[in-house]
Amino acid sequence: ASGTVEFFPLNGKSQTEKETLSQDVVESLRNQLKINRDYFSMLVVGKDGDVKAWFPSPMWSMGSIYDLVDSMELRQQEQKLQRTLGIHCPDENTGTYHGYTEETEDGYFYHRSED
Repeated sequence: ASGTVEFFPLNGKSQTEKETLSQDVVESLRNQLKINRDYFSMLVVGKDGDVKAWFPSPMWSMGSIYDLVDSMELRQQEQKLQRTLGIHCPDENTGTYHGYTEETEDGYFYHRSED
């Protein structure tokens, strides 16, 4: 089956970009990332190509994802460069989808084991 990849900006804005993927690309990604076709999977993949977190159900709050990304080494390097250049993102605490609370996110956040 074909699929979609959704890109979430890390600048606090709610706009996302969606890209349709062919069946071949979906199968290749499933094989590379070891994603079972029978279950929902949402992954956070770092710039280095490694899977940083797995979510077995939809993630309705972006706050945890922002925190996870901000803890990554490459992101910390970017933040340091941004501070040096005087670049900053606006503070925004509205990374939540309507109808879901911050308590909901805790049940969905699973880190990948380091084995």
